[in-house]
Amino acid sequence: MQERSSVLELAERLRQDLDRYSPGGKLPSSRALVERFRVSPVTVSRALAQLVAEGLVVTRPGAGAFKARPRA
Repeated sequence: MQERSSVLELAERLRQDLDRYSPGGKLPSSRALVERFRVSPVTVSRALAQLVAEGLVVTRPGAGAFKARPRA
């Protein structure tokens, strides 16, 4: 249960941080997010997956996570 709440909390923090990025802008690396928020890599991965599912973030294997461009 605590893991799930950590994921939701991190997803909310990242959602708020997205305002600082331009569409297509690269988000910090997973490693940087682990260090910044002091959470596990699994928590970061799940939070990013949540934002991908919401259409706010896109991920590219080997390249990272990016703020999604607005839908037309």
